[in-house]
Amino acid sequence: MPWWSAVPSRTGDYNGALAGLYGFATLSALILAFVPFDRVGSGRFGGVGRLEPFAFTIIDVVVLVGLQLLSTDAIYPLLVMILLPVLVGLDESERRAAVVLALTLIGFVIAGVQDTVFRRVIEWPDTIFLSVFYAFLCAMALVAVHVEVRHVRTIAGLSALREELLAQTMSASEDLQRRISEAIHDGPLQDVLAVRQEVVELQTADPDDERIARALTGLQSASERLRQATFELHPAVLEQVGLGAAVAQLAVATAQRSGIEVTTDIDYPVRDPVDPIAFGVIRELLSNVVRHSRATRVSVSLEVSGDRCVFHVCDNGIGIEVDTMARRLGEGHIGLASHRARVDAAGGVFAFLDTSAGTHVCVELPLTH
Repeated sequence: MPWWSAVPSRTGDYNGALAGLYGFATLSALILAFVPFDRVGSGRFGGVGRLEPFAFTIIDVVVLVGLQLLSTDAIYPLLVMILLPVLVGLDESERRAAVVLALTLIGFVIAGVQDTVFRRVIEWPDTIFLSVFYAFLCAMALVAVHVEVRHVRTIAGLSALREELLAQTMSASEDLQRRISEAIHDGPLQDVLAVRQEVVELQTADPDDERIARALTGLQSASERLRQATFELHPAVLEQVGLGAAVAQLAVATAQRSGIEVTTDIDYPVRDPVDPIAFGVIRELLSNVVRHSRATRVSVSLEVSGDRCVFHVCDNGIGIEVDTMARRLGEGHIGLASHRARVDAAGGVFAFLDTSAGTHVCVELPLTH
């Protein structure tokens, strides 16, 4: 017969205390689970919301130690407490883990030392050995947390470096696009316009010559395409009158080029350093709609919401699957992925929203002014 089956029980004498202890634990757990503490500031331990695992573990320690002290016929609380270091080992804060493990070790020692029946069975040397062994478990759990934190920091550092390199690459790309746009505008476009003017003069002298008319039509088309290329590479209107006008002009150009109906709803009366990022994302999204969506309609909305730039791009096309995006990324199509990473680097949100048909993309960027 097990030794603990002969231990007399005095649990019935403390039913009220146990009920109160469990009631407190239950109420605390419900408060932590359902009250939105994430909105309450950040403290030394990383914010109230981040303290939930810490608080739940403390509650477990209090309940188990109390149960052990109030019920001498239960070795199970001590056995369950052995699992606590394993659970704490899943934490991501060395400071929180150290505090919890220290309190857990203290609770384990108190529960073992104060239980006279338990000590009468295993004697003091065994009690000391169990305490030391439990301290070893706590130390190993703390080492596990330390290793996990190091891995998390390493990954975070690599992610930050990746975002910084991406931001620098995108900035360099913008500078290159600006120079190409200026070179096209000041070089080939001006040459085409000059030749077109000469052809117009020739047509005035001989209005019935069909060859001159065809040449004039071709030069007109070339000049329009060159203007569109300079605009898409780097729209001067973005610097001159702002993002709202640039998006409106982009929508008109996209509709004319593709035949897709493009509607806009723009309420963006500010100027902000995030405007080039927003314009680049909208331009890429509209380009994807033209090339891949098979849509007949697309809408673009742009507004200021609080301290954020918010825009939506919705189409009625075939939609986009995550597998398709991953495949295209693997094939080297990084346009949308690079813009998405740049939004993330700027502290924004890039999300594909659920829709019954087509694709709905919502992007939010924090305004810096």
